This record gives sequence, C-alpha cells and structure tokens, in this order.
Amino acid sequence: MERILETAERKGMDGLVITDHDMLEGYYEAKACDSGLLVLPGFEAETDAGHVLVLGLELLPPYRVSYEDLIGWVRIRGGLSVLAHPGAGRIRLDRWMRCRPDAVEVLNASYPFSSFFLKRGAGVARRLGLPGVGGSDAHHAQTVGDAYTTVELNDPSPREVLAALKAGRASYAGRISPLSVRFKIGLGYTVSKVLKL
Repeated sequence: MERILETAERKGMDGLVITDHDMLEGYYEAKACDSGLLVLPGFEAETDAGHVLVLGLELLPPYRVSYEDLIGWVRIRGGLSVLAHPGAGRIRLDRWMRCRPDAVEVLNASYPFSSFFLKRGAGVARRLGLPGVGGSDAHHAQTVGDAYTTVELNDPSPREVLAALKAGRASYAGRISPLSVRFKIGLGYTVSKVLKL
C-alpha cells in the first residue's frame, strides 16, 4: 500500500479511491497510512449489467445484487455509483438509461485499445447525460494515476468530492498505461474468466 500512496503523491495527486473487487480492505489500509492524501472509500462490484464502482461507502452490499438493486442500494446510503469501463464491455444502454448511475468511467488506463474504448465510453456518458471520469484501474503500483479524475472543489473533503462528482464538476485526464502492463492485466482477466468456467 505504501508504494501505491507514494506513487500517487509523486504523480501530484491530492487523493485517491481504492476500488478493489468486492472488498474494502485496501481502503482501510490506505486510510491508516499517514500519507497526507485524501482517501475515499470505494469498491468495484460486478453486476448483471456490467461493473460498477461504488464510492463513498464504508460497507458492502449484504449479497450479490442486480445492477438496478445496487444503484438503488448505493443511492439510499448516500454513495456514488460509476459505470466502470463500459467502453470495454457489452453496452446495456437500455438498463443504464432506466436506472442511471452518477457518472461514467470514460478513460480507463487499462483499456487495451485506447481510442476505440475511449470513444465508446464517451458515447455512453453522452447518451446518459452524465459526467465522464477517469481511473487508472491500477493492478500495479506504478500505474496509479496514469488516468484520473479532476474535480472542482472548494473544500477537499470526501463529502465535497462526492458532491462535486454528482454535480458534474469533474472531468477525466491522463493517459493509457504502458502496453506491457495492459497485456498482463488482460491476460490475467482472461485466465480468471476461463478458470470460472
């Protein structure tokens, strides 16, 4: 965790959200470090309509829920929901339109082909009328902050970050991670899916 936080500081980031799959341990570990960075709670959930990043909540759903139920669960608890890397997955626009998240991840540093997936993600955000954000999807410490979200804030607090994101005072920036890193992530993802079969 210290390498992740050091990389974030070295790249000039003011804060970060650790969004491990279905767990909050990374958030608690980062929060316990004295880094000077603003650390927000978060996790990534797999639903039947794609992956969703949940920000601002220090708890997980009690069981695996549908996309619509997850968005409702997050909203009731005051969290923020972000469609994670929709440009790289199956587009489920009809469901996303009926039950809109709060934002769409347009730029994901792990995208295998940047321009194609970036255009798809931007198209989803535009069709939904939602702000586009960026994320490093860092599976390795050195890629933290390759892609990121900038947020217009008066007060750098977790509450204000979430409010600014919901109000659309955010944008994506950064770059795609090096090809060798993206290849390793893609290979690991493919192997994990094959092993689940």
